[in-house]
Amino acid sequence: MTRYYTDLHIHIGQSLDGKPVKITAAKSMNLPGVIQVARDIKGLSMIGIIDSQSQGVRKDFLTLLQEGLLRPLEGGGYTAQGLIIIPGTEIELSLGTGSAHFLAYFPTLDHLEKYIRKLQPYVKNWQLSSQKAHLSVEQWLEAVAVGEGIWLPAHAFTPHKGIYGNCCESLLDVLPGMPLALEIGLSADRQMARSISELGKVVLFSNSDAHSLPKIAREYNLLNLSEGSFQGLQELVHRIKGEVLVNYGLPPVFGKYHRTYCLVCEKVVEGEPPLLGCSTCGGGHVVMGVLDRLVSIADAEIPAEPDPRYIYQLPLKDLPGIGPKMVQRLLQSFGTEMNVLHHVPMEDLVKIAGEKAARWIYLSRQGKLHLQAGGGGVFGKVVDILS
Repeated sequence: MTRYYTDLHIHIGQSLDGKPVKITAAKSMNLPGVIQVARDIKGLSMIGIIDSQSQGVRKDFLTLLQEGLLRPLEGGGYTAQGLIIIPGTEIELSLGTGSAHFLAYFPTLDHLEKYIRKLQPYVKNWQLSSQKAHLSVEQWLEAVAVGEGIWLPAHAFTPHKGIYGNCCESLLDVLPGMPLALEIGLSADRQMARSISELGKVVLFSNSDAHSLPKIAREYNLLNLSEGSFQGLQELVHRIKGEVLVNYGLPPVFGKYHRTYCLVCEKVVEGEPPLLGCSTCGGGHVVMGVLDRLVSIADAEIPAEPDPRYIYQLPLKDLPGIGPKMVQRLLQSFGTEMNVLHHVPMEDLVKIAGEKAARWIYLSRQGKLHLQAGGGGVFGKVVDILS
């Protein structure tokens, strides 16, 4: 068994031919750029490219394979000088009371092609990311099976295309069976997920859903796998071998959908959850918060004790006084952002960043930052230090 730092939800902004893929993602999010940042700056060892169904992105994969910059792995997936790449896709399906995003991963591009052929009549534009498919969830699952893939609901608790946040109170109300895995999303954590009992045996992932290069690995996982390949990931999801040792993620309060947001008052609604409307104006024109929605549907209390398998982190750029030049100095001295955030001793940080910046990093590492809640699509922010 070997440990892998893994971010399974990374978007591509455009393919190398200049065509857009994820409209809301940065143009610098091309396949070579993502690989370089994920491996050399962030310190990841496995990533999921969830726009691999894009015609342009598949061409980019083939180009890198022909140039020898990628090579296939025997157990599925590809490697780029030590970084394992799992091809995947994100799709939108209508079910229950709304629409939700789902992720699927495949061993090879050939397996992905089988999936695409099965869905060809139901998706309008195979170049673009996160397309809506006009078919039932059962039909989609058949296509995933044809490609010998694995699947899971994406950012499950968010009000924007999350299956709990947008479609149902129980997964069994809208799915033919419980998924084997689920992506928590940026505004929730493992403790919050534990308040829904049906998730007791579901593998929980935290991923970045990165739309820009700096956002890669803002959330990620430490996985213990039988091998670094699609097969190793598949065995973990099927609970054959392997486990999620740790989720690394933003403190939920920092997430951009953590609390209910009033669109009339244009502010986060304050008060004890669940707040399903605005406590100030009394209106219901709100973006539902993840915490408020979860408390309203949970069948158990959110555990008060910390979960040792979920470690909070804020990216360096989100800490006060740490700008791009400071980030660059830290990376030049200590290698990867992961190393700076979690491992570099305080005295070494002080030598490079100065005492004030080093203290912010250290306090973030200890979970001693005071955060203002995010909501309505706006991230929270660091406002004070807890004494």
